[in-house]
Amino acid sequence: MAPARVLYVTISMDLGGTERQLLELAAGLDRSRFEPSICCLRGAGALAGECASRDIPITAFGAPGAVRPAGLAASRDFLSLVFSLAGLMKRERPAIVHGMLPAAWVAAGLAARLSGVPVLVTGRRCLGHYKDRRPLLRHLENAVNRWTDAVVPNSAAVRDDTLARERIAPGKVRVIHNGVRIPDAPPGAGWRGGAGAGTTGPAVALVANFFPYKGHMDFLDAAAEVLRGCRSASFVLGGGGKLRPEIGRRASAPDLAGRAILLGSRPDGGDVMALSDVAALASHEEGFPNVVLEAMARARPVVATRVGGVPEAVEDGVTGILVPPRDAGAMAGALLRLLRDPRLAAEMGARGMERVRRDFTVDRMVRAHEDLYAELLARAATRRHET
Repeated sequence: MAPARVLYVTISMDLGGTERQLLELAAGLDRSRFEPSICCLRGAGALAGECASRDIPITAFGAPGAVRPAGLAASRDFLSLVFSLAGLMKRERPAIVHGMLPAAWVAAGLAARLSGVPVLVTGRRCLGHYKDRRPLLRHLENAVNRWTDAVVPNSAAVRDDTLARERIAPGKVRVIHNGVRIPDAPPGAGWRGGAGAGTTGPAVALVANFFPYKGHMDFLDAAAEVLRGCRSASFVLGGGGKLRPEIGRRASAPDLAGRAILLGSRPDGGDVMALSDVAALASHEEGFPNVVLEAMARARPVVATRVGGVPEAVEDGVTGILVPPRDAGAMAGALLRLLRDPRLAAEMGARGMERVRRDFTVDRMVRAHEDLYAELLARAATRRHET
């Protein structure tokens, strides 16, 4: 029997957590059973070359970073994407379409309906606050939900939020947590040999793009408090985005005294954390952040805000410390506790690595998707025989 074609639909394959997970999923599928390809609605992105090297075909509509239309033109642009996507599906005849991000899975669902794809899977990878002022998107989501075969959130928190916000049968929902790899070898000099050359004291890393909800300003306020009790500490921020000038101004303020290092957008975020002593997450909301798994996979303790699916990854007091969001004082206290007690930090880091090895590997994530796909294909075959 020929392998079942699986078409993944996303916005782009740029640097990001969802994109990395998609790359690992598509590359890890058993090629004797499944034949993956990816369609990007807004340009291929920075990971396109890695996709090609791992034998994953990409089709890209548009160009990354292109100015998107607004108003009525945006609706026409979206409809054009749906029809282009439906044409691609009719040509490639996938057995499964899996839409990954909000606008992408809505477009994928509409196109799959138009082109008669047997199995439709849609992902949920964040909490749904972004939909509060987008009624049209909510209506389209609920329409697509009626013929979706399975919805895959990446945490129980995202599942619960999805069921609360959308009209969807609970039996269609299957939680599959993200998966990461435990590195085979230690990192090279990394940031300590570049922007951080000469930094010898303990370091705290926060790797996240500069979006408002990621809490970078809270983290830097916490850093300033930590420095009152640990003057040799450094604070490393890896990421890019529109807030960089504002964050840069805060990082250069007198109370941080040159102890905050902005590395920019990095493909080696895991190594940035591996070369630090503690990993931090200051987000105000999250679905299920890869960054905490990446830190745990490198035996680093995590200080993170207790939001969304974070407690499903970080066991408070076991693999890290959870603090309330927007509370710089609580974060500073947790960071100081670990920086002052390297033995406790090492124990938490070791337990975090074991937790990843047990519960959050790439292989586990891929096998869970394969099991779901096989189950849905069997159901589709039964429906065809019954009709």
